[in-house]
Amino acid sequence: MTDPNDRVRLLEIAELAARAAGVELLRSFESELLGVQWKTWQGERTVVTDADFAADRAIREVLAERAPDHTVYSEEFPDDEATDGPDVWVIDPLDGTDNYSRGQPQFCVSVAHTRRAQADVTAIYDPIRDEMFTALADGPARLNGRPIEVTGRTDPSESTVAWAQRGINPVDDRRFNAALAQAARTFHRVRLTGSAALETAWVAAGRYDGALFSNVKWWDHAGAGLLVRRAGGRVTDVRGAPTGPSSRRCIFSNGGVHRAILQIAASHGLERAFLPDA
Repeated sequence: MTDPNDRVRLLEIAELAARAAGVELLRSFESELLGVQWKTWQGERTVVTDADFAADRAIREVLAERAPDHTVYSEEFPDDEATDGPDVWVIDPLDGTDNYSRGQPQFCVSVAHTRRAQADVTAIYDPIRDEMFTALADGPARLNGRPIEVTGRTDPSESTVAWAQRGINPVDDRRFNAALAQAARTFHRVRLTGSAALETAWVAAGRYDGALFSNVKWWDHAGAGLLVRRAGGRVTDVRGAPTGPSSRRCIFSNGGVHRAILQIAASHGLERAFLPDA
């Protein structure tokens, strides 16, 4: 079992790293010199900017100084074999890169410490609003130091959920879009805003009642899942099983609307294996 004092120290490191990355992101935000380019990983083509790499370097500099023996698993330089170690930092230096590259103020930094693929410390930082969402495995979820919790809503018709898709093939897109259409009929409001980690933090803070994300990666949800659980919410994959590094479709909720999201996912085949040719 991890020493609670060690977790507090790790959280301090996570916050320092997230804020350092935030400084880099604000430095270049809305600049005409973003260096927007495209990258491909596991067959998926996505936007990346110079700010992604600058934020990654800023995080690594903090970790190299404060936790030099630890491993870093980053969106910008992923190594799947690094996810199962005793001290692995799972980081997304800029979650919401597409928004960022278009001058849209909806993005964040996600920094999580994991042990054997289980997050025990997380810091998700929104530099635009200067909002730091944090959680420890044995403590409450917090926003700028104040405890936060999920909502108590149970009626989908009164609930707002986030819903996002980054499809990788036409068949899967059709299934997901059909599920999205049903969600729009089921819930009071459905939001698609482009930053999974930030939207998940908003579930923890009670701003949303739930969220379903498809084609997310470990760096998108490792820390966000801990945050929602410590805020009193529920986190599963679309089959209702616990999430982990290989989970690509994830549901985060207040618990009260979780079943409704699971049912929509199941009715449109989203529980099927997430494969490029699915």
